[in-house]
Amino acid sequence: MGVSDAGGEVTADSLLSGRVRLYQPARGARMSLDPVLLAGFLAPPLGRFLDIGCGTGALSFLLLARDPASRGVAVEIQPRLAALAQRGRDDNGWRDRLEIVVGDVRQMERRLGEGTFDLVATNPPYRPLAAGNVSPDPERAMAHAELTLALGEWLDRAARAVRPGGRVAAILPAARADELLPEMHARGLFPLRLRAVHPRAGTPASRILAEAIRGARADLTHEPPLIVHGEQTRYTPEVLRMLGEAE
Repeated sequence: MGVSDAGGEVTADSLLSGRVRLYQPARGARMSLDPVLLAGFLAPPLGRFLDIGCGTGALSFLLLARDPASRGVAVEIQPRLAALAQRGRDDNGWRDRLEIVVGDVRQMERRLGEGTFDLVATNPPYRPLAAGNVSPDPERAMAHAELTLALGEWLDRAARAVRPGGRVAAILPAARADELLPEMHARGLFPLRLRAVHPRAGTPASRILAEAIRGARADLTHEPPLIVHGEQTRYTPEVLRMLGEAE
């Protein structure tokens, strides 16, 4: 359904078979399947979480729906996207469970505190500038490319914000797994679980789901691959469950 705001046309969409409302730009910085996969990867209880780069709120909303006892803080640098996240939060009745903060997470050390979150989760900007192919749409470019937040920077903030024994989780292109793991180790975040995401069985991985624990060395578990599509373009039963849809 199309609606409008000061920044242009916005769509009113739903997640989890209509149980969650989401507002997002009609063009540009729209959610992908990534936050659905990340939320489905994380096991409750989630406790108090921090969502770095929340966009219009999809990941935070999915986490709140996944664990009714959870609560969180979501940070977004782009004011229009943050305003849409606030609108969705309020429509979903989660004003008392989710605080949305507008600004640069790199400058929020005092605001977010140190060791105050049980979980830091992020679907971060994932495309290095050196890779090129930056979107001409400014909102989309900032959401997808490392224009304002590079991998090492969000890991710095995550490592400070999460409590000892707490979790840091992210979804990134599979090609960046070899970069992600040593960067986690360098900040005292020890990878606990990895899961490769494949568009279809027999195809190369397109994404990696990663979960680390702060300050406690752990044996790394490589979980079975997550296959997104089965026959033709239909989602697999596991992805349908993450989407809240019966097969």
